[in-house]
Amino acid sequence: MSFPSDFPHQPGPPCSPPRGAVPIRAFLFDTYGTVCDFYTPFKRALAELAAGKGVIIDAGELAISWRNAYIRSVTRHVARDAPFRPLWELQREDLAALLAQHFPAPVTPDEQAALCATWRRLSPWPDAVPGLTALKRHAFVAPLSNGNTDDMIALARHAGLPWDTILGSSIARRYKPHPEVYLKSVAALNLAPAETCMVAAHQFDLHFAAGLGMQTAFVPRPAEFGGATRPAKLEPGVDYSRAAEIHAEGDWTFVARDFVELAAQYAALAQVP
Repeated sequence: MSFPSDFPHQPGPPCSPPRGAVPIRAFLFDTYGTVCDFYTPFKRALAELAAGKGVIIDAGELAISWRNAYIRSVTRHVARDAPFRPLWELQREDLAALLAQHFPAPVTPDEQAALCATWRRLSPWPDAVPGLTALKRHAFVAPLSNGNTDDMIALARHAGLPWDTILGSSIARRYKPHPEVYLKSVAALNLAPAETCMVAAHQFDLHFAAGLGMQTAFVPRPAEFGGATRPAKLEPGVDYSRAAEIHAEGDWTFVARDFVELAAQYAALAQVP
């Protein structure tokens, strides 16, 4: 994801410490797409709604459109420095607009509310829980997400995510990529940025984190958008927002296939069991 030149916040030059120079005391995670699969639950919920209404839709494409509408909404929110609003309000507005344009049957407010609850019932990637559990032996683990505290608690209870605490948007009263989301989350743990590692499948998160002095870990999720992936070389003017990032585009502290491999890499680096 790239931001226009007039976007009020741009990542600074990377200033993460050299790999292995500073022990990591907290691994902080992007959650929607990185820890949990949005595509499959969204697609299933939309397909079930369509079947109940007796209409035909491309549930997979609509699922991706809903996720991308969320990204656009929080980005506009940050660009305008708008007063903080609960994320479910933005998600509900996105869904209503999307259904009005692309769903060929009326959807009641209660049905829309039930659909929006899908954000709290996402499926963890198969490695998420074992990988988080392994990383938790070495450091704190917590979401650094645009999901609000209540969203993250509900999702953790549903998916069995073993967080030590909840960080991110509610701590900062901002949404990513506003720098305060990263910095206030780190400060809440009484740590320096260099003592933390931002883990994400979306490399804009890593660019911003590295520019603030955090360590970084890129964990690609090739199935995030149902299987479409981005090429190693991006062509100017091409929209890649419906394809997963699988190629590292920065000198990240770690690049790992999944969370289990990330835990193994860190354990080997830190020379701990």
